[in-house]
Amino acid sequence: MTPSPRATAPVFVVGSPRSGTTLLYHMLLSAGGFARYRTETHIFNTLAPRFGGLRTGADREAALHVWLASDCHTLSGLSESEVRAAIRAEARNAGDFLRLVMELMVARQGAARWAETTPAHILHMCEIRDQIPEALFLHVIRDGRDVAASLEKQRWIRPMAFDRDRPILAAAAYWDWIVRRGRAEGGRVGDAYCEVRYDALVDAPEATLRALEPFVGQRLDWTEISRVRIGSVGKPNTSFPGAKGDFGSRWRTQLSAEDGRDIDAMLAPTLRALGFESVAARSSPGIVARRLAYATRFAARDWLKRYAPTGRRSTSIAHFAAGSMLIDDEKLAGVQGAADMA
Repeated sequence: MTPSPRATAPVFVVGSPRSGTTLLYHMLLSAGGFARYRTETHIFNTLAPRFGGLRTGADREAALHVWLASDCHTLSGLSESEVRAAIRAEARNAGDFLRLVMELMVARQGAARWAETTPAHILHMCEIRDQIPEALFLHVIRDGRDVAASLEKQRWIRPMAFDRDRPILAAAAYWDWIVRRGRAEGGRVGDAYCEVRYDALVDAPEATLRALEPFVGQRLDWTEISRVRIGSVGKPNTSFPGAKGDFGSRWRTQLSAEDGRDIDAMLAPTLRALGFESVAARSSPGIVARRLAYATRFAARDWLKRYAPTGRRSTSIAHFAAGSMLIDDEKLAGVQGAADMA
């Protein structure tokens, strides 16, 4: 019997930072068949914009220099010479760069396929699909109020001047913007896109993963995943020290009444579109204006980074130069988020 093409397709786990992308990614790795690679690559959201999409030999050499000096390369277990040889011989764009590195890891580990999780790649799904046509995308969606409470603790999203004393509003607006953008991108890649609810992943992992099996094209056996327990499957990643058990509705206990009311009002349209309950009767003009102002800011930053020469030159590669972090902490997305939102 010929296996489904999905059985060997690369899987990208994407979403807003602090939404549970790490958890789902580690579940996939624990299921078996995927090359084990526990860091984010930031190829499309950082390396490609900084180096002209890796379309010229000079840009690829510059990107290769940065990559080989980073933990992104070190954690791959590959030699510099084999990566350099593959990229110089075959890469023509960012998708080739990522695919070749990942395929080398698949061959080295005797795996069947590879997966990747850089949350910000949610903004690049169409570009990825164009360059890696077989790519599949899993968008993890978590209640934006809980995401905002977690993001605010990390201080990754810089607030506007008028919200300097209330950074949680910037964090909430970022979730709203990136989830909307991600769903729009997902609609354009069609059946290569699937949404996964974080609460379902936590509350009913076995049933949720079983429902994903046709999409990813392989068995996701919860018994095996529970036995292997890679990363956050065995050690939950949380922004709330000492927290145990339920990871849902944290915003109700972690936020002040004022912050909870305002972010609920800010996010109400998107929350309701996703099926989450919102107690907000209607958003005040001030809250609506904030959401629009932040959305404009985030979109402008993204456009400048992709298309404006000055934006491309200013794209941060600090996390590559300093060495990327293990994905267990899911902080690398925040480093890039902070750079993007500065």
